[in-house]
Parts: sequence; C-alpha cells; structure tokens
Amino acid sequence: MWPWLLLLLPGGFSREFSLKDKSIYFIVVDRFARDDASNVSYCDETADWVNNTGGGYCGGTLNGIANHLDYIQGMGFDCIWITPVVESNGYMGYDAVDLWKINRHFGSQEDLRALSKELHLREMCLVLDIVVNHMRPLVVKGKLNLSLVPFDQESHYNQRGLENQSFEEYLLAWPPPAFDPSADNENLRNLSMGSKVCGPGVFEHTECACFPGNSGPNCPSFSEKDLSTGYLGVMGDLNHSHPFVRQTLLRWVKEMVQNYSLDALRLDTAIYLERDFLPEIQAAAGVEILGEATVNNLTFHASLQGESGVAALLNFPPFYHLPEAFCGYRIGGVFGDYSMQGTWLDKPNLWGLGAVLQLQLSSDFYDHDLLGNFADNHDEYSRLAHYCKQDTLRIQQALVWVMTMQGIPIVYYGTEQGLDGHQSPSNTKGQDALRESLWQTGYRRDTWQYLLLRKLNRLRRLFGSSRAEIQNFTENTLVFTRADAWVFLNNAPNTTQLVPQRYCPGPEPGAGWRWIDALSEEPMDAYLAGGCFDAPDKFPKVLVQRTRAPVLL
Repeated sequence: MWPWLLLLLPGGFSREFSLKDKSIYFIVVDRFARDDASNVSYCDETADWVNNTGGGYCGGTLNGIANHLDYIQGMGFDCIWITPVVESNGYMGYDAVDLWKINRHFGSQEDLRALSKELHLREMCLVLDIVVNHMRPLVVKGKLNLSLVPFDQESHYNQRGLENQSFEEYLLAWPPPAFDPSADNENLRNLSMGSKVCGPGVFEHTECACFPGNSGPNCPSFSEKDLSTGYLGVMGDLNHSHPFVRQTLLRWVKEMVQNYSLDALRLDTAIYLERDFLPEIQAAAGVEILGEATVNNLTFHASLQGESGVAALLNFPPFYHLPEAFCGYRIGGVFGDYSMQGTWLDKPNLWGLGAVLQLQLSSDFYDHDLLGNFADNHDEYSRLAHYCKQDTLRIQQALVWVMTMQGIPIVYYGTEQGLDGHQSPSNTKGQDALRESLWQTGYRRDTWQYLLLRKLNRLRRLFGSSRAEIQNFTENTLVFTRADAWVFLNNAPNTTQLVPQRYCPGPEPGAGWRWIDALSEEPMDAYLAGGCFDAPDKFPKVLVQRTRAPVLL
C-alpha cells in the first residue's frame, strides 16, 4: 500500500503525505491526451487573450490522462501535477468562470475522482493547480462582464484605491495601474557600477532586475500592497479582505481537496495574494501547497514558506539562471531590458546557478526538501530542448540537475519527447507556443529522454532527503554532493562528448569499496587522483559507492 508519511503543516494540522522525496510530471490537461485516439494531429491552438473570449481547446481530457498513466509511471514519476480543472474561459484553466463546476471540455466530477482513485491504486499522487488570486478578465470584448460564479459583484474585486474612477473605467484604463520598475532598474544599473548590490552572489537580489516579487532594498518603489491588490490589471483580481470572498475561497479549497482526494495543491500567483491569506489557504487545504513565487530575492522567497506562508515553493531563484548556466540562453532581462530575451550568449556560464544554489542551500530559512526544481514550464519563454538548441549533452546536464538536486524534481510534459515550443518576436502565439499537444508523438517509450528520466527517477531514490552541498562551481562545471554521492555537471557542447573533463574536488578512492558512475554503470576509481576527478568524457556523472567484491582464491 501507499507509504504514508506523517507531516505537520503550518496551522497545526497534519496529513499523512508529503511531497518530500517525490518527483512530479507536470501536465497541461488540454494538451496531454484525448479520449479519441483517432485524431493524432499536432495542436497548439491559441486562446483569445486580446478580447478575453478564451477558447483555444485542443481536446485533452482527464480520461485521456488516466488512459496514459502507464506511460507516466514507466518513467518512474510519483505524482502528476495538472493545470486547473474548474470551468474556465480558456483552455489553460487559470481564468475561472465558475469555481463549483469541472470544465466540461476536460470531463466531469466523476472523471476527476476516477483519475485520483487510479493514481492512488498505483501508489501515485495527484497535485491539482488552483487559483485563488483572480478569476477570468472582467473586460470581455471591451465591456465589463461580471457573469462569474460565485464572485459577481464589483466589491468582490480590487480597484487599487482609485476612487475617482468607476470600476469599469478602472478596468478599461491602459496600462493597468501597476508597479513600474523602469526607474528602479536604471537606479540599480547605476548602483551596480560602484558596488555589488545585485547578482547571483547577493542574497536579497540574485538577479539584476527589479520586477514584481522582488521587494529588496534596491527596488524602493516596489509596494507589496500594490502587488496584492490589483497588479494583474483586467484580470478579476479577488479582494481577499472581503469576508464573502475570503470565506468562500477557504471553503472551496477545503472541499476540492476532500471531494477529489487530492494529495497536494499547486497555488498559482502566490506572491499576488495578501500575505496573511497565504497561511489561511494552507491551513484550509490540509495538504501541502506548492506555491508559485516568481521572485529573485531569496529573503522574500523564503518568507513565503512555513508558518507565514505555504509548505512548499517552486524554486524560481536558481531557475532564472539555469538556461544561461547550461545553454547560454537569455530568459530574462538584465536591469529590466528584455530586448535580448530569447537569444543566446556567446557561451554558457554555470557560475550564476552555482552561486545562487550555494546561498540558498546555506540558508536555514528554507525547507530545502520542499523546493520544486525545474528546467522549464508552461509560462516561460522557451522549453528546454529549444533553449539548449537540441544539444543532447547540455539537455542531459540540465535534467540531471533537476532530478538530483535536493528538493522536488518537476518535469514538464513533452520533455521526454523533445518538444521544443518557444516564444519569439515572430511568433504571435506567445506563451501558447510552449503548450503543444503530445499525442502526435505516439507516447514513445524509446526516446533517449524517456529512458534517461526513467534512470534518473530510479537513481534519485538513493538520495532520500539527504542534504545537498555545493562543493565547487566555475563557469564550466558544477559539483555537489548528496549523502555519499557526488554529482558532476558541465556545460560543454555535444561536439565535445568524448573529451575528458577535470572536476575539483572529487571523492577519495576507498579500500573496501569502489566508485561507480550510476548513469553509465562504469567504474570510475581509475580517474580519481589528487583530490580531483578526471572524468573520461563530458557526460554528466553521478558517482556512488559500491562494495568491492571479495577476491576468490
């Protein structure tokens, strides 16, 4: 039966389950699997984000997911995380129109219960994405539209205190009132010329940019109150200070968990909620919540976990450096300049990723086992395969990092099939370009990515909740340990696969045991000398100890 664990969550309640030591396969419900297998054509339909009429459905369903659990379990994943399933305006589900109904495009209440039951029979777990920050946009086709359930009154939504405008005028004003980081970014640029006030080695500013969520001292015009009371503009930004809104959301979260036997929740836009509401949501859920916290300030990020926040967090601070680390890809904008986003540097650099990890792992503010590590997702500028330019060696390095670093490894659906969706100036689909259908791949189980993920899921079970420690990092290498295992990564291109790579430090050879690369099953003792590891090639290495067989005389 399911190996239940006891967990004490913020709020003083307990639940016999934890995401610790689990791996997660993240699914966009509409794009993973259809009921009707006869239509296997590729689909990356775009929703209407201009007039806010939504749509964009390709036909993926809850039953489709249930029918392909063998495929997911074959890679060794413990849990699936699925996008929101309530009745929504668009196919992604983050723009709800009725919280009490299951989206008819995806299936029924019975279908969701059946999926949950089947996962539990397989000793797998279900993580459901929820949104309590907002509903669908309140302006549809240029007009105010409050036909939402259960929040259909103007008082249910934030207006940012602009009493001189009507609610409709407030919503129709463009740009929407929001934190404008342009002056802060210019100030940050000037400060950085004289002293180190931002960058991977700065705990409260690991990225040189001011944007919502980074409330560090170098972004003085940032207002946490503004962030939580209407930053998303025309989105139906829920007013959590309204008693009906607050109590209804708490009841809804509790009932969703109970009605569908959910094991955990993923909370969208967690940084946009009133801070005192976060722990209330966590307590009402009764299961761990994995919060989305898109921040680059480690102090602020850590403050969202624990008694003042939620149990678990998506680990954005190191993620913002990961595309550059392994593949030289610009996923953000230095000092707020996004003109180069989606392009590549001359060469990758692992130093930033290593520095952020070293800072984060040295902090006792975090429960590091409940940080969700990932290489891409449905909201970013590019999938892993694209930002690594299909370089198989670099993709392997990134996946080994995700699966072996301390925390919860999360893999975006389609990674195992090499899907390479991405945004670009010439691509009008925007983020929808990263949300391709999967069924056209035939759910192959012989791709190198599928086989690697299966191997990594088996390997990571050796680590348990052991602490990760950064041993060294340079522009080209990253070395860390988990318990007695050593992980060696680099960012060399595919063309150099068979070129040796030196890492320092490395493990010492032992008399009663030997070192084996768990990925290749090859012995590595011959390459250990002088406290370093002279690897015979550029492939990622995970060295584990094996007892030497006795010599038979």
